[in-house]
Amino acid sequence: MPALRMLGLVILTALAVSIGILGIFYIRSVLDDSAAREAALKVLDACGTAIATGSTQNVQITIPGNYRMRFYDNRIFVDNYGVPEGGLHLRFADGLPDLGPGSQRLSVALDGGRLVVTRI
Repeated sequence: MPALRMLGLVILTALAVSIGILGIFYIRSVLDDSAAREAALKVLDACGTAIATGSTQNVQITIPGNYRMRFYDNRIFVDNYGVPEGGLHLRFADGLPDLGPGSQRLSVALDGGRLVVTRI
């Protein structure tokens, strides 16, 4: 009987540890997703200010691992999340590079009626 009780405790402990590990991965995923969305919203805010004022805006963002930011048409995409919903009033210039994970310092400017985002 004590051996069966010990086996039950081992199985229960393994189950608790595995649930804890899955919980940590889930929380990390949610935090990374939130950080990616926050980065997109910071760039969106800089784009809106650049459109409204016509002046160059600088912004510091951090893109978490496994996420990429790209500028397509008149929207900013981080993986499948795109902002703004209806698009900006101006389009982005063609050929803007995708931004990979890490800390990025960006400059948002207007050039010929198009938004240009460059790393500084």
